[in-house]
Amino acid sequence: MFIIVLKMLLCSSVCIAVYYLFLEKEKMYRFNRFYLLVSLIFSLVIPFISITVQPPKTVNKSEIIFEDAAQQIIQTQPAQEIFDWINLVWFIYGAVALFLLIKSILSIIAIRNVQGEKMIYQNYTVKVAHENLPPFSFWNTIYLGRSYIKNNIIDPRIFLHEKNHIDQKHSIDLIFIDILKIFTWFNPILHIYKKAIITNHEFLADEAVLNRKYDIKEYQNLILDEIINIQNPPLTHSFNFNNTKKRFIMMTKKKSRFTVLKKMAGITTLIAATALFAERTYAVNPIAPYNPQKVGAGTVENVESPQVTSTNSGYFEKIKEKPSKAVEFKKESTKAAADTISPKKTAQANSNEGNNTNVNQQQDRDFVQAEFPEGAKLLRSKIGSMLDTSIFDGKEKLVKSTAHIHVDETGKISQITASGDNEAFNKEIVKTVTAVNNGMVWKPATRNGKATASIFTLPMSMSFQ
Repeated sequence: MFIIVLKMLLCSSVCIAVYYLFLEKEKMYRFNRFYLLVSLIFSLVIPFISITVQPPKTVNKSEIIFEDAAQQIIQTQPAQEIFDWINLVWFIYGAVALFLLIKSILSIIAIRNVQGEKMIYQNYTVKVAHENLPPFSFWNTIYLGRSYIKNNIIDPRIFLHEKNHIDQKHSIDLIFIDILKIFTWFNPILHIYKKAIITNHEFLADEAVLNRKYDIKEYQNLILDEIINIQNPPLTHSFNFNNTKKRFIMMTKKKSRFTVLKKMAGITTLIAATALFAERTYAVNPIAPYNPQKVGAGTVENVESPQVTSTNSGYFEKIKEKPSKAVEFKKESTKAAADTISPKKTAQANSNEGNNTNVNQQQDRDFVQAEFPEGAKLLRSKIGSMLDTSIFDGKEKLVKSTAHIHVDETGKISQITASGDNEAFNKEIVKTVTAVNNGMVWKPATRNGKATASIFTLPMSMSFQ
């Protein structure tokens, strides 16, 4: 969740910065409106966009050996925490969102409850308020005080300004960003976006008035006369919008010769943000039916190892503290398989573990391992085909690592780690196993028929010829 929020903040920051640097001061108001809305939506969905790329091709001729997976159980009785911070965060989020939702609803109700008389003026709905309201528009209605109507005529400049807000449906933009603020109030960039969108709306409305050849100076004086009036309700377009300086500058500004280039800068920003902030997944080439003799660039052997079940909830923590233990376990499992220990000898060896082994064996009978949705064989096949052996120079001769795939009660992957004596191999294992499991939902492990969290371990070795 933190990564998603961070990507939203960064992407929206980059997009609005490009707007203020290259686009705001250009007389291309319709493109700017499009850019602001699209970039805002884009910054919200970008964390969920996934780009599929081809995995790097391997160049080293290598031989990878998988061992049979061993399953360690995570106790379903986690240590009780004194305070659940996650619930507190969600409570605060919900409380703020509810407050903003109520505030927005009340704002709309306040606008609808303006007391006055409705009239149709040049095919537009105008509400003449009893109090002396300055002109503003919301949705499909123009609101103004009675003093703005003289001889049943509204100043044509005021009417044109508010009429264009309605014609261009600017209220939809404001309602949209208000909804976003309710659900993503933690993003301060939204306030900057809202200010930029409202300013752009005013540029568009001013342009429509001046296109009718009204005198610029007289129009500016009309706006200045309205500045002293009270502020209108939120979610509305006010004729006396207080960002007067920018509006006056844009009224006399000429079109730039670099308009097309600056438009390209905006579009390029969206493309670059996609490449920068989108999630990357590795494409898996179609894999032939699993052949235990051929996987990837080398040969895969299935080396049998005894299944290990741990009833100690701290078992895996010990592995993380002392990676050598995980390696030793893998080595012993490999050695036992290589020596082809008979089931009778294995049972005899296990009998030395005492009563604790008997308990584990009883639990083993009640426990069913987690399963990769496409089967363990295809899991190994995909890992073998996607593993990048170009990170090695071939002098390593033999490297070993164990992947630890944490599968929760719902079958989702909560964490993927690796332990072994070669850090580069560990990182490559984590990257490859993560890519293989992207979007996958496992069949969770069960104990006594009830789903339980577990760690699926996959030991492997790689030798170079």
